[in-house]
Amino acid sequence: MEIKKVYIREILSKIIESDIKELSVSPLRGDASDRRYFRITCDSTTMSRKIRSVIMMRLADPQIKKELPYIDILNHLERCGVDVPHLFFYDKVRGLLFIEDLGSLTLEEVVKGKDVDVQRRYYKKAIDTLLTIQIEGSKKERGDCIAFRLCFDVKKFMWELDFMLEHMVEGLLNKSIQEKDRKEIRDHFLKICMILSDQERCFTHRDYHSRNIMVVNGKLKILDFQDARMGPCQYDLASLLRDSYIVLDDELFEDLFEYYIHRKEEIEDTYIDRIEFRRIFDYMSIQRNLKALGTFAYQKVVRNNGRYLESMPPTINYVRSNLIKYPEFMGLRGVLYKYIEVRGEDYGKI
Repeated sequence: MEIKKVYIREILSKIIESDIKELSVSPLRGDASDRRYFRITCDSTTMSRKIRSVIMMRLADPQIKKELPYIDILNHLERCGVDVPHLFFYDKVRGLLFIEDLGSLTLEEVVKGKDVDVQRRYYKKAIDTLLTIQIEGSKKERGDCIAFRLCFDVKKFMWELDFMLEHMVEGLLNKSIQEKDRKEIRDHFLKICMILSDQERCFTHRDYHSRNIMVVNGKLKILDFQDARMGPCQYDLASLLRDSYIVLDDELFEDLFEYYIHRKEEIEDTYIDRIEFRRIFDYMSIQRNLKALGTFAYQKVVRNNGRYLESMPPTINYVRSNLIKYPEFMGLRGVLYKYIEVRGEDYGKI
């Protein structure tokens, strides 16, 4: 369905409470989903509100008869005190959302190449926000939320890992997995997934990393939360600290990891066993990073989007370091390395 400028002008006139003289519509580079984004910039006759641009999100499949998860979770996070973009208008029939323009400065851009003090400052802000999401977001008294009815269980964790085997190994690397190897790999994966599924669950953003955290006047605002569900608190922490786009210095990582635990202990007035918490974190990192590899491969093979190939080497390195760290993964290393032991420089040639 073509979206005409006269329609956009009408909607924006209502949003900014002013007549629109001119407007421009610029497509934005989206995320790994099938949603499309546009920045709409306007020139109004009388600026009654300080809004000069908005983002228009276009859904691939309008949800006419169903509540949109994006809006449900946005409202929930707002109630919990989390900074998310304001929703100005939702056209259910066209599948269009007009939302606050948070600019283009991501956490990734703010910290990349900066000194450790700058990185530490912003990542501590991200951890504080994450704790608000996890602790306040998990409170049922904040109101009903679709995320409460979804969870990371064994089936979901395994689906993500099977997705990796399909699109990373068989798709991107074009390798045929022997059936005995597939069974052995999945048996190892199942053990990891059972341990992760057995953890206490909290509200989980599901994609909490440096490209989904915007920096606006020094404050952090959160994007891409529509797939939230209940899961281990280590899931989002692993997404943040074992990010495919920003590799933290080891010393800074340890400092931030301890900062998270210490703040969580303070807020919840509890004690956390650091050894066990780290073990679950590392297990979660293995699953989360393998899942990311599957997503990156899918983008290249199925959608012809090679943007994420450069993020594969650090992601594989995270997996390797954690598999080496624990003796119980010796068997998994032996069989998995047959298929994904590819050097980083090779990805630029795929």
